[in-house]
Amino acid sequence: MHCGKTMAKVIIVGAGASGIACATRLIAKGFDVTILEAENRIGGRIHSVHFGGTNVDLGAQWIHGEKGNVVYEMVENLNLTDYPKSSTYSNMSFFTSTGTMLDKKLTNQLYEIVENILEESDLASEHKGTLREYFDSKYTKQVNAKLGNENKELLNAAEFIRNWFSKFYLCMDPAEDLAQVSVNSLVKYRECKGNHLVHWKTNGFASFLNVLLENNPKSFLTEHVLLNKEVIKIVWDQTGDSKDRGKVKLFCADSSRFTADHVILTVSIGVLKETYQTLFKPSLPLCKINCLETIPMGTCQKIIIKFPNKWWPDEVKDFSFVWTDEDKKTLPKEFPFGPIRNERSWLEDIFGFYTVDSDPNILLGWLVGSLVKEVELLSDELLMNASLFLLRKFAGEIYKISEPSEIIRSKWGTNPHFLGTYSYVGVEMEAREATREDLAKPLVVDGKEVVLFAGEATHSCYFSTVHGAVESGWREADRLIERSYKSRRHKVVIVGAGIAGLAAATKLLENKIDDFLLLEAQEEAGGRIKTVQIGNKPIDLGAQWMHGKSNPLYDLAKEKQLISDEMSEEGLGLYVRSNGKILDKFMVDKVAFKVGQILEDCSKLVSENSGCTALGTILEQHFFRYLEEHVPDESEAEVMKELYDWHVRFQVIDNSCKDLSKLSAKRWADYVCLDDEAHANMKHGYQSLVQLLLDGLPDNQVKFNTEVTKISFSPQSEIKLDLLAGGSIVCEHLILTPSLGVLKEFQGLSNVLPESLMVNIANMGFASICKVYLFYDRKWWGDSQGFQLLWSSDHNATWQRHITGFDEVFNHENTLMTWVGGDSVREVERLPAEEVGKQCTELLRTFLPNYSVPEPMEVIRTQWLSNPFIKGSYSHITPECDDCNAGINALKQPVLVDGVPRILLAGEAIHSSHYSTTHGAYESGLDQAQVLCDFLLENKPAI
Repeated sequence: MHCGKTMAKVIIVGAGASGIACATRLIAKGFDVTILEAENRIGGRIHSVHFGGTNVDLGAQWIHGEKGNVVYEMVENLNLTDYPKSSTYSNMSFFTSTGTMLDKKLTNQLYEIVENILEESDLASEHKGTLREYFDSKYTKQVNAKLGNENKELLNAAEFIRNWFSKFYLCMDPAEDLAQVSVNSLVKYRECKGNHLVHWKTNGFASFLNVLLENNPKSFLTEHVLLNKEVIKIVWDQTGDSKDRGKVKLFCADSSRFTADHVILTVSIGVLKETYQTLFKPSLPLCKINCLETIPMGTCQKIIIKFPNKWWPDEVKDFSFVWTDEDKKTLPKEFPFGPIRNERSWLEDIFGFYTVDSDPNILLGWLVGSLVKEVELLSDELLMNASLFLLRKFAGEIYKISEPSEIIRSKWGTNPHFLGTYSYVGVEMEAREATREDLAKPLVVDGKEVVLFAGEATHSCYFSTVHGAVESGWREADRLIERSYKSRRHKVVIVGAGIAGLAAATKLLENKIDDFLLLEAQEEAGGRIKTVQIGNKPIDLGAQWMHGKSNPLYDLAKEKQLISDEMSEEGLGLYVRSNGKILDKFMVDKVAFKVGQILEDCSKLVSENSGCTALGTILEQHFFRYLEEHVPDESEAEVMKELYDWHVRFQVIDNSCKDLSKLSAKRWADYVCLDDEAHANMKHGYQSLVQLLLDGLPDNQVKFNTEVTKISFSPQSEIKLDLLAGGSIVCEHLILTPSLGVLKEFQGLSNVLPESLMVNIANMGFASICKVYLFYDRKWWGDSQGFQLLWSSDHNATWQRHITGFDEVFNHENTLMTWVGGDSVREVERLPAEEVGKQCTELLRTFLPNYSVPEPMEVIRTQWLSNPFIKGSYSHITPECDDCNAGINALKQPVLVDGVPRILLAGEAIHSSHYSTTHGAYESGLDQAQVLCDFLLENKPAI
C-alpha cells in the first residue's frame, strides 16, 4: 500500500544501491523524497554497460552469497541469476613469466592452504596486526607441514602462490598492500552462506536496480531523481531560533539549493574523506572525523577485453600470473610504457585474466596496488597493448593468442564522485578505534536526526558489498520511519486476538501494565474460535468443547454461567459396514478397549519396539499381533480390522495430523485431561467466552484488520512490526500468539527468533481437520444417535475415506456433523459446500440402504487450512520432538536480548500438557504474559 506524501521532506544524496533502497522504502511509507545524484545516471558503483554484444559490469558483479543476502533473496525466484558454469576463482591455472604453467596438482594443494587460512577466522581473531604478517606466518607453517621445507621446486612454487595471493586478496580488500589491511578483516566481514559467484544472466547488476524500482525506473527517475546534482555544501545546524532551525540546507555545484527535514548521505566514503572539511557546516564531530580519516577506501581496476575468437580451451578458466624475480627486474625495460615506481612496473599488479560466463570470448583482468589511479589515466590503446603483452608473455608459448578486438575498463579511483571502489578494514582504523557504527550515527539537532549516513562503508559486517549498501539504506529509512511513528510505540504488543492473545492482554491489565496493543489480522477476535447462528442457535465452526474441568478457562466460563449442563460425546451411534450391516456393541467395545489399552501403554511400548517412537507404527504392530495371537477366525478378524481402521481415522482427526506416523508415542502421555470430561458444551457457543474476555479490554487497545507483514529488531533492540496497511509499530516486548501454521510460514521470522526456536517450530506438528455440518428439516435417523462408517480394506473412495462418521450436534436436533482429516482436508475445502453435501448424502445412502436419506437443507463446511491467518486446526507432538527439551518445552522459552525477554510465544502449541485445546491456549497466554509482567515489575523504574 502506498500512502500519500504526508511525511517529512527527505533528500538523499547519491542514487546508488543504498540511496535507491532507502528512497523506495521511504516513498512507500509516504515520505516526500528527492535524490540528488552527481552523475548523469543512477546506480552508483553498480554500472552495467553494453560491450562486445553483451552486458558487462564495470562495478559490482557478483551477489556474494545467498542465505541472509537481501539482494539474492529479492531476486531468487525471478529467474534473473545463474550459478557459474565452473568455479573460475578456484582450481586456478598458474602461468609463470617464463611462459610455463605450474603443476596443477601442486598449485591446487597450495591454493587449498590459502583457502584454509582465510576460513580460519576464529584463529585470526586471536591475532593482532596486519593481514600480511598473519597470512605469511600461517602460510609458511602450513606449507612446511604439508610439503616439507627441503624441496626447492616446491618452495619456489609456494612462494609464487604467496606473492600472487598478496595481490589477489587486494581485489577483495582494495588496499595498496596487504600490510595496510588489518587481520580483523577476516573476522569483521561476514560471508553469506551459499555460492559467492552467483551472477546475472543477461543485464548485469543493473537487473537488481530494476527490481528495487519495481521495474519502473523511468517513473522513479522522473518523480524522485535529479541527475548532475553535485552537492558541495551541507548546512546541518541552523543557529538561533529561526524557522529554519532543525532544517538542512544543501548547495549544489550548479548553484541550485535545497532544504530538507532530513538528509541521508549515501555517497562513497572516498568522497566524504576528500570533501568533509568543506562539505559540512558546522564541522563534523571529532568522532565522525576520526572515522572519515581512518576507515579506508581502496581502488582496484577491471580490465575487460574481447577477442574475435576464443583461443583458449574450454577447460581453462583463468590465466593467473606469477613472476620470477629476474623477470620483474627486466620488465620496466621490456615494456617501458605506463607508470613505474621504485623500478617496479605497474604490470606486476595485474595478477591475472579470468573468463566470464556472459560471453565466451571475454577475459576479465584485475589490477590492484598503489598505481591503479595512475593507470586509470592511460589510454585504452596502451592498456590493450599491455594486456596482450602479458597474455603472450605468460601463455603465448602454450596458446596462439589473437589480437583483442575491444577493451573497456573501470575508472572508479579517478572519478571525483566515487574516488575508489569500496572500503575495507585498515590497520590505522583499528589503531584509532574508528568503527563503522560510529560512521553510521546520525548528526542530531534538538533530538532530531538531521543528517544520516548510509552506504556500504557504514555496514558493520557487509561492507564492500551491494547487499551491505542496500541494508544500510533500509536501516536509515527505518530510522526515519520509526521516528515518524513514535506515537505508535508501546511497551508491549500482542499479535493475535485469539484466546491466547486475549488472555495475555487480560493478564497485563491485572498487573497494571496498560501500555500495550493487541493486533488482530482478521475482522474479529477469536482466532480458531468462530460461532455462527443457525436458526437462532449457536454452532461452532472452530473450537467446540471444553476439554476437562481442571483449568482456569473452565472456571471462568462456569463462573459466568456459560457452560451447559448437557455434555457431548464422540463416536456414538451405529457402527455400519460398507455393505450396510450394523455391528453389535460388544465387538465395537472390544476393539475400542484394545486400541485404548495400546494407546495408554504406548509410551512404555516404545522401548519394546526397537526405539521406534511413531505412534502409528506401535499401534499397528501391537494391534495386529493381538489379532494373530487371539483372533483365529478370519471373518471376525476382518471386522476388527475395519474397526481398527475407524480408530486410526479418529485419531488422525482428534490429533489434527496427516497420519499417525506423525505422532510421538513417547510423548503421548504428555497431554493431560485428568477428569476425563472432554466434551463440555458452551450454552451460547465459544464466542461468548471470547466476547467476555474482549469486553474486559479497552476498545482503543485492540486493533482489527491489522496484519503484521514483517518483524525486525531495531538498532536499539526494540521490535518493529511492519503493517500491511502501511506504517509500523515499535514495542519493547512482543507476545506472538498466531497459530503454529502461521509461524511455520511467516517470512523472515528467523531474523528475530533464534535457530533453536525455528527448528522446534518446524519440528512440531500442525495440520488441519474439516467440519461439515448437514442441516435437515427433520431428524431422519431417529434414535440411532448417528453413524460411524467402517470401510472394507479394498474400498478406494476419495476424500470420504477419511470420514469417521456422522454425529449428532448439541442444540441442533436436526443436524449431523462429520469430520474429515488427513490429506483430504485441502480437497474438501476447495469443493463448493453444496458439492460436499451432495457427496456426503451419496455416502450415507451407500452405507444406509435401509434409511431414506434426504438432501440437506443447508451445508456448512469449515476452511481453517485455507485461512491465511490460521493455516490449520491445532498442533500435535511429532517424533522429532521426543527430547524432553524439544518441542513445546523449547517454544515456551522467551527470546532474551541482553537478558531482557523481548519476544515470547503463546498459544495452544505452547502448553506442554494442554496443547491442541482452548484452555491450553488460554493458560499459555496467561503464563507467558506473567513471565513478562514479572520482569517488568521487577525492573520498574523508581519514581
